[in-house]
Amino acid sequence: MPTLIVENVPADVYERLQKRAAAERRSLPEETLHLLMQLLREDTHPAPRLPDLIPVEEVSAPCDLPRSSQPVATTPYPGQPRLPDPVTGEHPE
Repeated sequence: MPTLIVENVPADVYERLQKRAAAERRSLPEETLHLLMQLLREDTHPAPRLPDLIPVEEVSAPCDLPRSSQPVATTPYPGQPRLPDPVTGEHPE
C-alpha cells in the first residue's frame, strides 16, 4: 500500500486533527485517511449548485401596476362550512 507523507503541517491544523481523531477514537493516520477518503468521495458526487440567477442585491417590485378608474363591486362567496375547533370540538355558529 502506498505511503503519504505530509510535511510542514501548521501546528493549529495538527492539533485540530489530533482532537478530531481522539473524539472519533481513531489514530492520527486513520483520521487523516478517513478525512481524505470522505473529501474524495464528495468530490466524485459534487453537491448540487444553486442556480446562477439568484440576485445578489435587493430588487424592488414593479410599482407601475394599472389601476381601475372605476371601483368594481364584488360579493363575498360563502364557501364551505367551517370545521370544528380542534381544541374544543365545537362547531362555529
